[in-house]
Amino acid sequence: MNIFRRKRKESSGGRRDPRFAGTWYEANETRLNEQLDGFFADARSRLEESPTDSIFKDNPEPEGGILAMVVPHAGYMYSGSTAAYAYEFARAAKTEGPGRIFLMGPSHYAGFVGVALSSDRIFGTPLGDLKVDQEVVQALSGYPLFQTMEDVHLQEHSLELQLSFIRHAFGAVSIVPLIVGALRDPADVRLVGQIIRTFIGPEDIVVVSSDFTHFGPRYDYVPFDRDIPNRVRQLDEDAFGYLRDNDLTGFIEFHDRTRCTICGYYPCAVLLSMLPDDSRASLLRYRTSRDTGQEQGSNSVSYLALAFTSRSCQDGWPARSVPCLDELLDEADRQALLRLARLTLESFVEEGEVPDRETVEGWGIELGENLERPLGAFVTLFKKGSRSKELRGCIGYIWPIKPLFEAVIDNTVGAASKDHRFDRVRSNELRDIEIEVSVLTPPRRIDSENEIELGRHGIVLHIANSQSVFLPHVAPEFGWTLSQTLDQLCLKAGYPAGSWSGSERERVRFEVFESVMFEEN
Repeated sequence: MNIFRRKRKESSGGRRDPRFAGTWYEANETRLNEQLDGFFADARSRLEESPTDSIFKDNPEPEGGILAMVVPHAGYMYSGSTAAYAYEFARAAKTEGPGRIFLMGPSHYAGFVGVALSSDRIFGTPLGDLKVDQEVVQALSGYPLFQTMEDVHLQEHSLELQLSFIRHAFGAVSIVPLIVGALRDPADVRLVGQIIRTFIGPEDIVVVSSDFTHFGPRYDYVPFDRDIPNRVRQLDEDAFGYLRDNDLTGFIEFHDRTRCTICGYYPCAVLLSMLPDDSRASLLRYRTSRDTGQEQGSNSVSYLALAFTSRSCQDGWPARSVPCLDELLDEADRQALLRLARLTLESFVEEGEVPDRETVEGWGIELGENLERPLGAFVTLFKKGSRSKELRGCIGYIWPIKPLFEAVIDNTVGAASKDHRFDRVRSNELRDIEIEVSVLTPPRRIDSENEIELGRHGIVLHIANSQSVFLPHVAPEFGWTLSQTLDQLCLKAGYPAGSWSGSERERVRFEVFESVMFEEN
């Protein structure tokens, strides 16, 4: 079925009405409230006895402020009682209610890359409406990998199955609904997570809508044929271990190794890329469709209710930390990165080889904690001249989407071969090329261009779906004023000079960052 050819009969005037009420859950307000009251009462009673499910061996009790949840999204007869555990836990932890719910779920009916946004201002439920924070949605639409896809939202159940729980637990809280499609590159996972993270405030909660292992012929996933209930449980426990330990790399490797059928794998991965380092997940409840008595035969779907908490974040999501780059990178780190860039350039230009971790370590470059930390980075190549340096290529990552040493490798190769302004670097040029590395703090949004400090701030200009960027030293080098700098950013983004203050003003946003720059002697 091609869902993009369907007319939007169920959603009009900026409102998404319930599509699955009456089939996947009760459409009648009274009956639905009674059902949810029963789910919540049972969850409350069991959570008071023990806050965690003992079915998994290593399952820490929740400790600290609640940041996020993973909640199942099957029909309420299957997973509603499990889902209630997450919401009851969050309701008790957030006695004054959350500020907003950032709601992420997978797409079951449409394949796409990135994140689907909705322009609807209201998401309806049988219990009352939930308003969408359209200011956040509009801001997200200007970033890479985010785009408005109304029909994806219209057809999808993963978010809708959470809405009545949200309304019942928290009342008329605002939501930011996000359907997460395929993100094949781990860097894209981190990019999406970092972008969403910039909008999350301390009182907000992230809810990921996901079921876990889908086992059996119905789901085309039969990796074993004996001791099925125990082996399914072990598969779920293994997946939980990576979520518990906030291990994004391990979770990705687990998925690639097992081809696990966690339908919300991508939104779960995005969540891991957003969480503070000391966050931990606790299993509140584990059930499968077999346990409900509703599933017969050899098929099974697993339902986990998880709470993510952090001891250092008693009051919720912390403010995004901005590393002090002068302190983070000592002289040894800087020299290691410059040597890495030089050896990468030579390897790529002369042999066509891009070094991997093993090669880097074979070069005697120690990959300590600072070089393993995800940070944005630019690599700039200059051609030495008789009087001055001449730009030969510049490519970079604004966002901290890869470990720093990988970012330097990627952008050294990019500066030598992917800067559209220049031809590919040739072997006979290597002796005349100098390398400069810039390491960046994560971008932060600002309300006005008047907050920009030339010379201190790098600038990201967003106009509609285009963007351009200057490193902090660009404006001073050319002697530009702020207005001239912004004009040049507009031109670089493909818009006329002055667009930042003219007719395009409503579509303009700014971000700033800081950087530390070092170059070969």
